Amino acid sequence: MSDEETPLKTNRILLTTGFTRMFGDSLNNRFNNLLVAAAGATVNQMGFLQGAKSLSANLTQLAFGRLSDKYGKKRFISAGHILNAAAIAALIFTDSPEYLIWLVILSSFFNGVSIPSWNSLLGDYTDEHNRGTIIGAINSISQLGSFFAMIIAFLISINQQGETTTKSYAIVLALAAVASLTSGILIWFTEEKPPRKTSKNINIRELLQDPRLTRYLLLNFMYGAGMSFAWPLFPMVITHRLHMKIWQISTLSLTSSLVSTLSQRQLGTIMDRIGRRPIIVMSRLTMAIAPITYALATQWWHIALGEFFLGFGMAAWMSSESTYIIDLAPGELRATYLASSTAAFGVASFIGSNLGGYIIDTYFNGIAGLNNGLFLSSALRILFGLAYLTAFESRKPETP
Repeated sequence: MSDEETPLKTNRILLTTGFTRMFGDSLNNRFNNLLVAAAGATVNQMGFLQGAKSLSANLTQLAFGRLSDKYGKKRFISAGHILNAAAIAALIFTDSPEYLIWLVILSSFFNGVSIPSWNSLLGDYTDEHNRGTIIGAINSISQLGSFFAMIIAFLISINQQGETTTKSYAIVLALAAVASLTSGILIWFTEEKPPRKTSKNINIRELLQDPRLTRYLLLNFMYGAGMSFAWPLFPMVITHRLHMKIWQISTLSLTSSLVSTLSQRQLGTIMDRIGRRPIIVMSRLTMAIAPITYALATQWWHIALGEFFLGFGMAAWMSSESTYIIDLAPGELRATYLASSTAAFGVASFIGSNLGGYIIDTYFNGIAGLNNGLFLSSALRILFGLAYLTAFESRKPETP
């Protein structure tokens, strides 16, 4: 094994960075949409928000992934998290839906700056034979950050009185901002492999010459459009149908993050043994549970039961997505390949989310027609999830 192939050794600083990173991201992602819904946004506005949020985080990852491959990863991880901390903090000081929508989109953009670099950095700590196991283990520790974030959110809101308003989210968003800032500082104390001097310029046409990647991008695009149809509907169910309090919302994430934490390592090991594609398919099909759960729920704990299964699906998604793409990518293009996958998903989810919000608001009487969109999205998730059976298997057989 060459020096370039020799993986770095995982260490406490890396794991702590992953923990604080997930701590802040989980609080922000769980509550910023609900903040906008509580401020009085319509279903159509929520459709635009969810779509633009995904687009701003994912579309620009191709550019930032390429820059990361050329100039190093830590600087982009740090910049993304520090700027994201500022955007999250700004959410606390307004309750206008219009301003909040653009602040959430800005926060998502800054988070997108760091994502391909972080996923690529994890590749520095693996080789082709232990990639699923190592990434699964790191993600498991990182996911603990989400679990503890929701415990804290639960504890500080358990005695909440009255309706949930925009002011109710101030403390949890402040914690998210602090955690994001902390991870942006901690990343400088981790190790990374230097950029390869042989790295060359690449254009989109050249990138798409890899048939394994292009097929996966197409599958991600189709699934992203179908999956995101339900995105603007989830916050409306939580806010306007079930009138959930912050501690109840935190319980939803506690359930999913606990299951995700406990299953990441095992799923990574399974991927190294049986391949990536079965886990990818399973993760996508599991996501079909979410819209059905939200459509049928009459109590907040009904959604919590659904989140139990979703946690397993999210663990499979988190471990398999980065592992699969890193398998495909040449070392000098790892972050670029990762970013191209998220870009395809981001464009598709912008289309799907906006369609979901527009169709429900225009043709199904807004909040009264939420279930129509939820059931449709579930069917699309199943259909396009099964399509991943046509993806190439990326796991290389072990040599005897």
